Amino acid sequence: MAEIHLETQDPAWRGRFEGERDRIRTASGEGLLGVFHVGSTAVEGLPAKPVVDVLAVYEEYDGAREAADRLVGRGYDWQRDDPDWVVVSRTDAKPVVVHLQPRAAETWRDQLVFREFLRENPDARSEYERAKREAAADHPDDVGAYTEAKNAKIRELEARAYDEGYGELVPEFESGD
Repeated sequence: MAEIHLETQDPAWRGRFEGERDRIRTASGEGLLGVFHVGSTAVEGLPAKPVVDVLAVYEEYDGAREAADRLVGRGYDWQRDDPDWVVVSRTDAKPVVVHLQPRAAETWRDQLVFREFLRENPDARSEYERAKREAAADHPDDVGAYTEAKNAKIRELEARAYDEGYGELVPEFESGD
């Protein structure tokens, strides 16, 4: 497994998201409600692994699953498939993880609330960056452990975001960023 390496924000990440958004729209039926750039690559000024995370929200699980099937047919790999969260990825030179979720799952809101909170709060962004750097130093060769090591800080910041009203700022289903 490759070493976890956090890179400074790269403006190309936005363009990569836009390309993925177009691929998801093409692969999706009428049940697609919105496509969003999430994760650290979506937060200006936040170092990140150079993996673009994309969130697609669907009316129902079946729409998410059908889009995932089409993406797999176009070179993506299955990562997860359950009624609340379908995940496919590409691990080529420009890696991407696509999270496809039905509206009923509601965890899509958490990702958007967290993203908005980090975008608007430099102190929260710094706290999260510290947690990411510590996790990368403690688990340089284990993505699962790296992710788990950040979870407490993510949940803490997410709770603060909801307490500060960020849940009310999340767009319902507007495509884009």
